[in-house]
Amino acid sequence: MDKESNHAIINEFKHLYDEGYRCINYETDGKDHLFTIYLKNFEKEDTRTIRCDAEKGAILKNYINKLS
Repeated sequence: MDKESNHAIINEFKHLYDEGYRCINYETDGKDHLFTIYLKNFEKEDTRTIRCDAEKGAILKNYINKLS
């Protein structure tokens, strides 16, 4: 496994992914430079949001893109 897989932000995402949440969108806010990922559990019709700094966001974005 590569070291980014053990990053705390990845673990948070994996936990939600295991609960049935899927990424529906992600973006970086130009004002505060925070990365936001929007997740939805289609079975429960529930949504969650993860916000982090741009550096952690880049790690998470790379991880998500590898899942596709």
